[in-house]
Amino acid sequence: MNFLLYLLQVHIALSLLFVVYKALSARNTHFTARRVLLLGILLFALVYPLFRLPGGVSDALPAELQITLPELQVKPDGSGDRPLSPYQFIAGVYGGVALLLGLRLAVRLLSIVGLRRHNPLRCLGSCRVVVCPEGTQPCSFFNWIFLPTSALNNPTDWASIVNHERAHVRQMHSIDILLGESVAALCWINPLAWLLLKELRLNLEYLADRAALTDETEKRPYQYRLLQLAGADRTPRSTLPFNHAFLKERIAMINCRRSSRWSLFRYLLALPLFGLLVVGSQSCQQSPAPETESAHSMPSATTEVLPRTGTVHETSEPDPIYEVAEVMPEFPDGNQALFEFIAENLKYPQKAIDNQTEGRVVLQFVVDKEGKVTDIQVVHSIDPTLDQAAIDVMRALPAWKPGRQNGKPVNVRYTLPVNFKLS
Repeated sequence: MNFLLYLLQVHIALSLLFVVYKALSARNTHFTARRVLLLGILLFALVYPLFRLPGGVSDALPAELQITLPELQVKPDGSGDRPLSPYQFIAGVYGGVALLLGLRLAVRLLSIVGLRRHNPLRCLGSCRVVVCPEGTQPCSFFNWIFLPTSALNNPTDWASIVNHERAHVRQMHSIDILLGESVAALCWINPLAWLLLKELRLNLEYLADRAALTDETEKRPYQYRLLQLAGADRTPRSTLPFNHAFLKERIAMINCRRSSRWSLFRYLLALPLFGLLVVGSQSCQQSPAPETESAHSMPSATTEVLPRTGTVHETSEPDPIYEVAEVMPEFPDGNQALFEFIAENLKYPQKAIDNQTEGRVVLQFVVDKEGKVTDIQVVHSIDPTLDQAAIDVMRALPAWKPGRQNGKPVNVRYTLPVNFKLS
């Protein structure tokens, strides 16, 4: 699939679904449902452009009436000698920035590993506590909890904070963060992708706050403790790159009344949009062609692929066109010569290369009683330039040995798929 087309569909899904998420989650406390929806948005946006709904050209053409030649795959020649196209330049710049952001994420991960290696490790139940210098803000990453020395010297004062970080560890929130960071790096140009990452982080804090509060009486002391931590000296941001306080929002949500269970059903309203995005992506998706042999090296196998055989279909017209004849038409010097002729004469149009257009063109043609190729039709179109290139090479074919039915020459229809693919 075209890289920029794929990214466009990812951006569209992220943007639309984020707007829907904000509308559905406004001031409700269904944090688990919100987490599921946020993760669903991220994963769906990445994979839905690759979905392929059942159906397509092969289903539109009746299988029992087809003589389908092996698919031809056409690639541009000497692409390395051509100047950089605008598409390639834009894709290179976009990919370069995304790569830099990915490297930045890797550096941040390494900084966490470095913080772990340079500080002592203690076990706190099933969790591992990294004892950091005083003033370090509490945070967690997978099974590691980073706490200042005072947290271990005064466990009672830090109990709620430790429970908060344990919730992060137990619920595997680090996976959500890494996924959100990766998608934000890929979609760096879209501000809604960064807002989605912020919502993801904030919702994880809500979940951990709820786990840290076992009853209503603990709310006020817990909030005071959060304020004390916010006022303490912090280490540089690069030391704990995934630590985000969101203090104001968290305190507001702690004091917010819990939403009713019935309000959970509002999240079902997002399902139609998921479905519409999948259906809409099909109009932008080229018909995928399997990786077959190159047009410059065609198979020597039989050219007739008949899902159902043994029946001759003909029209009621005076000069019928047969779909299957007793003796099929034959190209001069055999099928291998046919593919070699097409490979030598069918070239990838330069305009299509510049526009990064690729896909499968499906042609139908008739070999008439005189062996001439006639009635060339485009059954599945991709682009006018690609369609015309395929039609032109079919018009240039020499005469065939005509097919025969009951000893008489007849018209026979063929189907030929041509896969134009940029390497």
